[in-house]
Amino acid sequence: MDLSRKPRLQHLDMLRGLCALGVVISHLRALLVVPYAEAARHGLFDKLLFALGGLGHECVIAFFALSGFLVGGSTLAAMRAGRFSWADYGVARLSRLWTVLVPALALTALWDALGALLGPAGAYQGALAAILESGPTAREPATHSLVTLLGNLLFLQTIETPVFGSNRPLWSLANEAWYYLVFPLLAFAFFHRAPIMRAFCAAAGALALALLPGELALLGLPWLAGALAADNPARPSLARALAGALATLAALGVSHMSRTVLGDIALGCAIAFWLRDLAAFPSIGGLYGAAAHGVSEISYTLYAVHFPLLLMLWFWLLAPARSQPGFAVLGQMAILMGIALIYATAVWFLFERRTDVVRGWLLRRLRASRGGVAARRRRDKPERIVSRAWNGTPLSDARRL
Repeated sequence: MDLSRKPRLQHLDMLRGLCALGVVISHLRALLVVPYAEAARHGLFDKLLFALGGLGHECVIAFFALSGFLVGGSTLAAMRAGRFSWADYGVARLSRLWTVLVPALALTALWDALGALLGPAGAYQGALAAILESGPTAREPATHSLVTLLGNLLFLQTIETPVFGSNRPLWSLANEAWYYLVFPLLAFAFFHRAPIMRAFCAAAGALALALLPGELALLGLPWLAGALAADNPARPSLARALAGALATLAALGVSHMSRTVLGDIALGCAIAFWLRDLAAFPSIGGLYGAAAHGVSEISYTLYAVHFPLLLMLWFWLLAPARSQPGFAVLGQMAILMGIALIYATAVWFLFERRTDVVRGWLLRRLRASRGGVAARRRRDKPERIVSRAWNGTPLSDARRL
């Protein structure tokens, strides 16, 4: 089963790209603009800047719903068709995650080392935490230990280790990795033919959920909602799509104001079932299609690599100053956004675009190892046949054993 071979869903591509841009805008606003309470004015333009620049967390919740829709939906379809393979699924998921995560961790170490050299003293230990809404704090300084590195490679950040270095967005990759594991286990509790395997998978999935932090487990509900939505496709309906958009906006307001896990769950579930209607509409093509494809292609890399670079540039060139909202700071945000996009595109070109190559290599290695085991078994079988034949079994009967 290859979950990467899915038809492009143009409107979901656009949503995924906009969510990645929303996370970057949120971090740029936190680095460059004074908090809302310190703003000298609160006009409509200023409120719009703070509103759009404060949706980074909500964009991550949308990512969970999108991931459930695409990965969970494909997994359920494969199980229904009897095509699901744990080995192929594991290779697909790990190659997808690690092809970006490994270079992201290396680049985080590079930019943090450069920022510590060029920026204010103690910046990565939380010296500027009082004026910086995002970034290292005295309680959670940037940590580059081997244990932290290995914990992030094994998706244990926020569970057993902190995120690596200054790269705060990596927290969500632990969520993704564990949802990838738990969901098929729980799904097999319904789809597997053997009762004993259903019981085993249900117990394993429940145990994994019980061992995870409560918030991480609860935020899996939008992921699950996305998978269930994909498993129940809808026909195009403009009225239903508009109703879904309004429900999503209402949930967005509740989530943004409440800042609770329940608000996040409500938002994620609203987005998940809105995705059915977005996926049902035909592609538009043209400039919209090109933009959707381009920004979606680099969205994962952009999410995983942008923050350490932007933080280093702020520490080096601007810290500790931040600006009042206005056209000057918008210009700064535009320049840094352009730098982040060019940088992410370069990293994508070097690494993420080769995900299929990495996946294919791993699958070939896996199948070669399986073939080696099978060959050894075949080599062993004639030896047993000869032994039996030599001990008195007729040769013609030995060939049938």
